[in-house]
Amino acid sequence: MAAALAVLSVGLLAACDDDEPDGSGSIEVSNARAQFTTTDVGAVYFDIRSTGAGDVLLGASAAIADDTQVHEIVTEGASAMMRPVEGGIPVDPGGHVSLQPGGYHVMLLGVEEIPEPGATFEVVLEFENAGRMTITVHVQEFGGEGGMDHGSMDDGEMDEEGTQHE
Repeated sequence: MAAALAVLSVGLLAACDDDEPDGSGSIEVSNARAQFTTTDVGAVYFDIRSTGAGDVLLGASAAIADDTQVHEIVTEGASAMMRPVEGGIPVDPGGHVSLQPGGYHVMLLGVEEIPEPGATFEVVLEFENAGRMTITVHVQEFGGEGGMDHGSMDDGEMDEEGTQHE
């Protein structure tokens, strides 16, 4: 049982260190999951923990998507809109950030073959200090627990950069 738990934890946790001996660029990513609509769009969620001096998630890429963008949902008054994150997502020293529905997430745009629930695929994350990190993402059923919640957003259209407009 302990061996199975050890294998599971390694599968859910990825770590990157920069070249500094004190590990000040150490980042751990866990709980990576994705949901896809019936179109060519998906969202990826995960948890980031800094075990060092902090870092910034600058971007992401995935071979299954034509475009991959780091987004956030911003509430203004009674409406919410999705927009690309400018400057990245900061992770404070020793801090934790959750990418989740209604907040930060990675959008996958132009996905030709939507993976089935239970499948996995890889996403490469780009951090300012820790560099590139490849994570394995587990596909969940659309609308399931911890999934996409874009229903409360305005019905605006998105331009080619993924910015929503009314």
